[in-house]
Amino acid sequence: MKNIVFITVDSLRADYVSGPKAPASLETLPRMTEEWLTCSTAYANAPYTKQSFLSILSGSYPWTFESAETGFDPDRVHIAERLSEEGYATGGFHSNTYLSPTYNYDRGFDYYLGRDSGDDGDTESRLTSLFNTAVERAVATEELSDLIYWTYQNAGKRLGIQLGSNLYKPAEELNQHIVNWTQRQSKPVFIWAHYMDVHNPYYPHEGTVSEGISRRRAVKLFHKVNEQRSEAAEGDIDTLERLYRGEIEYFDRQLGNLLERLDETIGSEETLLVFTSDHGEAFNEKGRVFHPGSALYEENIRVPMMIDGPDISGGEIESPVSHIDLVPTILNRAGIEAPKSVDGRDIAGYDFDATSDRIVFTESYDHEDGGLMGTDGEYKLIRDLETGEDLFCRRNSEPEKINQPDETESIAYDRLAGALDDHVQSVTNAEVAATDGEISENVRLQLRKLGYKE
Repeated sequence: MKNIVFITVDSLRADYVSGPKAPASLETLPRMTEEWLTCSTAYANAPYTKQSFLSILSGSYPWTFESAETGFDPDRVHIAERLSEEGYATGGFHSNTYLSPTYNYDRGFDYYLGRDSGDDGDTESRLTSLFNTAVERAVATEELSDLIYWTYQNAGKRLGIQLGSNLYKPAEELNQHIVNWTQRQSKPVFIWAHYMDVHNPYYPHEGTVSEGISRRRAVKLFHKVNEQRSEAAEGDIDTLERLYRGEIEYFDRQLGNLLERLDETIGSEETLLVFTSDHGEAFNEKGRVFHPGSALYEENIRVPMMIDGPDISGGEIESPVSHIDLVPTILNRAGIEAPKSVDGRDIAGYDFDATSDRIVFTESYDHEDGGLMGTDGEYKLIRDLETGEDLFCRRNSEPEKINQPDETESIAYDRLAGALDDHVQSVTNAEVAATDGEISENVRLQLRKLGYKE
């Protein structure tokens, strides 16, 4: 049995890992791109976390679930459950509220950070402790939650003060939790680690391009742009993007640190390593900032995806792939049959035809009035399911309609349009089981603090 390390990072764009936009100081990510099996045309199956991880951890499209609002369906096989059944020690490490036990993401994990360890290790000031106590004591009345959120928002927007505990655990701290747990295991491990550092609000780090920006200024800027969105000043967006690049530089160093330490504890020769992000991030390229749930453009949905391990050669897969392909790829490498509910394919297997005429999909919101993107790697079609409007273009071009498509473009459009029709029909017919998911006011507040709109 192989050890399996599944690393995900929030909000990391593919074009900030390699290419002109990637920070020049990166070391670990470029080395992985060069040495690992790299998917250069990889897509998230949804443009935001709570929908995207349904696919990442199940291998199925988000719309086949009951609802992203209630999380992981009780009848859907979670990859951690499958690996646990086969004898793996399973550890989940994250600090994203959307991935908490509230949404059933802890299923199958012997150890789940937050569920099994609380918030030990966080250092809080007296003011922060008092604020957190107020949150914890907030009864389920929307008025009190709104008051606390108003206090948090105004402290950040006007004073640049981040009230409350850190919105997520920094990579350095998450690494230590992972290594500590791994050292206690005596059988093959499955580690899932999700890093939040690249997610807003972005904080400055020494020795990165964001050095020189004060933390207080960064906090104020986040609140300002989060409120103004597309109307934010160009200079503010530029500073925000600089902070984002700095977070990537910081994460890159910590990723290298994790891989080195895991090599010392479990060894890398018999370990399967998988890396991706849950979605991208926008900086007002098309009137959108951060990662709104309706954004189906390249900056929001094209993600890095890399795989390394025994019997996996380096190289590049140019054919389009997506998150649904990761679960079958991991399970097949472990010699485990994928559940029938899996929609993806083993992209690292000998029988995967990297030149196949394949279409992958990204879903937004609901299949009745949301949005859907399909791409064959050369062209893409974005459909607004509420209005029926289609946006057709070459994948790497600005998403504008082709008013007078030539013969080749017409063939591509008809093929993608038919594929979108078939996809909507297939998920409409999918059987799903309802799940009761009650979200506490504390969870709702944490999500709002991260910039999510209700």
